[in-house]
Amino acid sequence: MNKKSFSFLGMAAALLTAGLSSCSEEQTLAVGEGTMYISTRVNSDVMVESRASTEEELAESTIVWIYSDEGVVRKYNGMANVPNGIKLVAGTYTVKAWAGKLEYASFESRWFEGQEVVEVKPDQPRAVEVECKIANVVASVKYPDNVDELISNYSLTVSHKGGSLTFEGRDERKGYYIMPDDVNTLDYVLTFTTDGKEKTVRGTIANVQPAHEYVLNVIADDKNGTADGAAFITIEVDDTMIEVKDDILITTPPVISGYGFDINVPVAGESGSIGRKSVYASAAANLRDVILANLPMMGDLSEVNLVRAEAATLTELAGKGITFEVTNVDGGQMMKIVFDDAYVNALPNSDEPYVINITATDEYGKSSSAALTLRVTEAPVVTAPMVDSDISYVKATLSATVAKEGVEAVGFEYAPAGSTDWTYVAGSTSRAFTKGQAYYATLTGLEMGTKYVYRAVAGDGTEVTYRADEQEFSTLTPPQLPNSGMEQWGAVVESGKNIVMPMNNGAEGWDTGNHGSGTMGVQLTQSHTDVKHGGTYSARLRSQFVGLGGFVGKFAAGNLFYGKYIGTDGTDGIIGFGRPFDMPNTELKLTKVRLWVSYQPATVVSGNNKGSGDHLSVGATDEGHIFVALFDGPDNGDTDSGNNGKYGYVVRTKKSGRRLFDKNAVNVAAYGEKIFTEAYGDGSLQMLEIPLEYYAGKGNPTHIAVVCTASRYGDYFEGGEGSTMIIDDVELVYEAR
Repeated sequence: MNKKSFSFLGMAAALLTAGLSSCSEEQTLAVGEGTMYISTRVNSDVMVESRASTEEELAESTIVWIYSDEGVVRKYNGMANVPNGIKLVAGTYTVKAWAGKLEYASFESRWFEGQEVVEVKPDQPRAVEVECKIANVVASVKYPDNVDELISNYSLTVSHKGGSLTFEGRDERKGYYIMPDDVNTLDYVLTFTTDGKEKTVRGTIANVQPAHEYVLNVIADDKNGTADGAAFITIEVDDTMIEVKDDILITTPPVISGYGFDINVPVAGESGSIGRKSVYASAAANLRDVILANLPMMGDLSEVNLVRAEAATLTELAGKGITFEVTNVDGGQMMKIVFDDAYVNALPNSDEPYVINITATDEYGKSSSAALTLRVTEAPVVTAPMVDSDISYVKATLSATVAKEGVEAVGFEYAPAGSTDWTYVAGSTSRAFTKGQAYYATLTGLEMGTKYVYRAVAGDGTEVTYRADEQEFSTLTPPQLPNSGMEQWGAVVESGKNIVMPMNNGAEGWDTGNHGSGTMGVQLTQSHTDVKHGGTYSARLRSQFVGLGGFVGKFAAGNLFYGKYIGTDGTDGIIGFGRPFDMPNTELKLTKVRLWVSYQPATVVSGNNKGSGDHLSVGATDEGHIFVALFDGPDNGDTDSGNNGKYGYVVRTKKSGRRLFDKNAVNVAAYGEKIFTEAYGDGSLQMLEIPLEYYAGKGNPTHIAVVCTASRYGDYFEGGEGSTMIIDDVELVYEAR
């Protein structure tokens, strides 16, 4: 086995405090509590080429659930959200972890699962490593060297009811499958051409198992062929356990934390009054470097690497009041750095803060940085800079420090940046306002995507006696659909290829159902520069008959939607409306969609399926349509199971088996629409808002579809030749919950 260990590690300082001598700084747990520290190890079946990106993707995708006898007690999405030390009542727990991407069939996505049973004891830390093994069934194809002499145009499809993969020609990739419930077989069909005839070989692999690879060996025997030209092709299946080639241990980088204080909040007080402060740098591996930089009053020792410093340097540091000790626990390492009274209390009052930068790096190269900020001042309160985790869309938590004794009331003032209209909010703390005590205030009802300034103050809302220095923060901007400004367009590679708009990262996001017309050289949906709201481009959707000589063909509606054109069934489309979208459901509610629109309808004329009479009679004015749908889960009702679980709703326009969008479908959580029965605007773009109506009893939205068409009944191939809709700047509008 070719096996390597690559780690990105780091466990909280509290895990490594076991074995330290007790002192006034020792932290304790509640009676009957223990602490669990979790890491996950992913057993990869391939050698990872891009180490950093693979580690990051696995860490983001990792899901951790902790079970007791009563059920799930903790759930975490992403290793970054797993706390550095989970306090639990003493007892036995099962920790389950999943990582990767869950798809029924994929050449890229793999899924890993694992679990460990853990006993948590009172007053003790417990490190847990959950080994996640590959949970996919893997299939691959192997052909003989002379296969091209015997057959041509060959491909092999391996499938189950949830999905399928096709290996075209000598495709040496591995196919990864997640088996649906109650399914333990893979079906395969080899299609090839021999003697000018297309032939097939079919079979089933029974009792497939996770973490097994099934190699389909194609056997070609040109000496024992039969009259139908197919019998000399057989398939033999080899079943092997998947070999682990990389172990990737997933947790967090080294942790730097203050003992008894939040290292993100300045430590404040008058000169001579702050006292000893200790900082822990810890990792679940050896610490390679721990660097202190910008040390005040240290002369040539303003920067020092505590791990690599010479003995004489460490002695000099100790003489100034800076010492450290290292403890090894369970393969991890912790350094306790002490800034003693002799050093801290010697710092003089200053208008500027003393900022000591601390960087810890483990033996695998993973680093973390933090800053110990000392505000040595006569000021009664000191403003703390904002921490990203304390900011959301409409809320923010401010923090500050009481720097003097005798302060009776504290709070904050805040205002939008550039405004002089300050608002006072009282500060709160868990105990009386004493020197060195941090206090907080949570602001609500803020504007999204807005910069604010704030400052700590002494006094109450009626009389402020002191105002500290100002800090600033910006609330989060709510998520928008990628390429919502219609600025990015795929190039026309060759004549007859349709223009499709990609997402910002190059993947498909917006699409059109006009792929069929594109193959005939007619671009119904494309970029437009003459009429726009912002930027360089808008999207123009134009309906017209597409065919040969004006007789053989179909009427096609210009359209644009957030989703994917899945494929063509004859001359008809299979379309996936809606894609997964990470909505901030906890804090915000998507209430409407705002966009800029121009619509100019045409009159329905006879012939060429421009008006069959079923929906629009000859002489009627065409109708445009825009609708927005939110889904609380993917559509699983398509006849092709490979399309299920991916989109909000799968549409089929072919008359036999027609399946059109249903706003009352079981997974539709909210819906809004605008039907254009006449021209909208005078040719210029006008703002349009489409409010969303939420349906009772639905879950939080997970997918969104925005669908625009110049001809409302285009699914029935009815409309007016030349009906045109122009779209630009689609905006999702949210309200605070």
